Amino acid sequence: MAKTYVLAALFFMLGACLVNNLVFARSHSAGMRRGLGLLMSLFFLSGVPETSFAQKFVRRTQEAGFASVTRSNVAALADYDRDGDVDVYFVNPGIYQANDPSTWNRLFANQGNGTFLDVTAQAGVAGRNANATQNPTGMGNKMGAAWGDYDNDGWPDLFLTHYGPIQLFHNNGNGTFTDVTAQSGITTRRNQLSSSALWFDYDNDGDLDLYISIYGEFFSTSADRSNKLYENSGNGEFVDVSSASGAADKGITWTTVALDANHDGHLDLYLANDFGPNKFYLNNGDKTFQEKTADYGLEDPYHGMGLAVTDCDGNGYFDIYLTNITEAGFDQETNPLFLNTGQGRFYNYAVQAGVSQAGWGWGAAFFDCENDGDEDLFVATGNFTPEFPNEFFRNESEKGDFRFANVAHEAGVADSTVARGAAVFDYDNDGDLDLLVSNFFEAPFLYENTATTGNWLRVKLEGTESNRDALGAEVEVWTNGVSYKKYHHGAHFLTQSIQPLHFGLHEAQSVERILVKWPGGFTEEIGAVAVNQTLTLKEKNGVVTVSSGQRVTNETTPRTRPSGMRLLGNYPNPFNNATQIRFEMYAPGMVEITIMNAQGKIMHKQRESFSSNGEKIIRWKGVDHDANPVSSGIYFYRLTRNDAYAGSEVGKMLYLK
Repeated sequence: MAKTYVLAALFFMLGACLVNNLVFARSHSAGMRRGLGLLMSLFFLSGVPETSFAQKFVRRTQEAGFASVTRSNVAALADYDRDGDVDVYFVNPGIYQANDPSTWNRLFANQGNGTFLDVTAQAGVAGRNANATQNPTGMGNKMGAAWGDYDNDGWPDLFLTHYGPIQLFHNNGNGTFTDVTAQSGITTRRNQLSSSALWFDYDNDGDLDLYISIYGEFFSTSADRSNKLYENSGNGEFVDVSSASGAADKGITWTTVALDANHDGHLDLYLANDFGPNKFYLNNGDKTFQEKTADYGLEDPYHGMGLAVTDCDGNGYFDIYLTNITEAGFDQETNPLFLNTGQGRFYNYAVQAGVSQAGWGWGAAFFDCENDGDEDLFVATGNFTPEFPNEFFRNESEKGDFRFANVAHEAGVADSTVARGAAVFDYDNDGDLDLLVSNFFEAPFLYENTATTGNWLRVKLEGTESNRDALGAEVEVWTNGVSYKKYHHGAHFLTQSIQPLHFGLHEAQSVERILVKWPGGFTEEIGAVAVNQTLTLKEKNGVVTVSSGQRVTNETTPRTRPSGMRLLGNYPNPFNNATQIRFEMYAPGMVEITIMNAQGKIMHKQRESFSSNGEKIIRWKGVDHDANPVSSGIYFYRLTRNDAYAGSEVGKMLYLK
């Protein structure tokens, strides 16, 4: 049965007293919402994939102390008091009333025992906003929160987006915050709706700059919805460089993420825009950006909302998942999964991967729920009526194919609420990742991950020349000859969080090495470490602090990569005919390439001798030792030198016949 929902108003009329809104209606029919994408998958070579899933999540909202949160848009995570565990800040979408705590944003301090304490009043971060009239979109008056240490003093500061003037809170380091908005130079107008904010170092000068996504402006003749970029001056003040930078997008932006799409050491921007095309802005490295959406294959014309970034196919490059509205009646909209080829190009693989249909999607988060080494995906869904179950997609790459299976019901997270945000963290410090879902009209759902999982490692970064929390860093962990790569950014729908990077290591008993690419490009390598602990790595220092607080200096002195070669990846990836494995030789010599299937069986080996330095290529045509074609699936390749420059590196690729 068709239903119509009035979701926002943004029509434009002259006169200061006229509402500046655009009214739109979204209609849909309830019915089957999944299955088509999976049936269309190129991987269905042997029937429908097995979706049995023993993993179970148990709701712990009451026990944790979150039941008093009556509603929330999102939750932003950070260790605001630096006691070693992750705290939670909820954004309440209602109009702030000083005498009614149920309308406040709420800060909860993690007590380290699976419970949280409400410290909002003493911290001073209830999130009042100057505009006391209802946001015309109906999406709330207090919108989002972004943690970022803008003054590099080691204490996470907090930025809030509102319908009305924004707020910047400086962390005083004693459990309290000071509103420093006025002296910061960051402003938005009274009737402007700022949806989200992103801390990132756009000019690589070692401090965090701020990008504010503007959804719209109401009751005004100017109707300015240009996004804002503020450059950090390093003295507590910010300068508006929006126009000069070329990044003042005029779309109706919900969420923005930063990532280095062309590997030049400068962070680019990707914007999820509602009611129009998303945009990608390439950082030129001179404090300016160029719009390059089509060039990078990142077009999407629909209703972009949330974004999630990770290396979900394991090829060493960071991919982007975008939430849209995937219900019937919306021009066959789907949620794109943009896979990164590593060659300055993305392509949409959502249908083949089985994640294109995810209801009325908002927040999304990749995380390794089983600690088995691959990235699973949770999507928070819901319009203004609770009829859309949240979606949870398990990564089934261990079967040899890159695809996901929807196991939300089996996992116990398919609740039908008006959900908005999705946050992932280990709230009880037991080594696996738990799930926190923000609900627009009711208390959040905290799901404890209760199943036995694999080994793990957490890496906390401390910048010295880059920004203090090293937002924008890339970390690669090697174990059993295989690497796992993470991007440290924390940005999701309406939020930005700061917490250690979590690596699921399956059955690995140790980590061979850790490679950190700090913001700005400095690369540092750490030697062998044990699993099931949290490490703190300090830039250009070589000091590691383990979760017990012990300082470890043996085998942790930074060293460069092996000087003989460097793996650059393969292209194309995925491929269906042949692929070129690219690497750089720093000294002449012989290399051996070994290709294995997902079960570790060696399929092909070859050796090549090179008499000169520079970039080299070895071509593989998807055949085994006997020149027989191999089957579709995931393959690993190991590049090895056994001479004076001995070393090996491993890559991952996807073969489609």
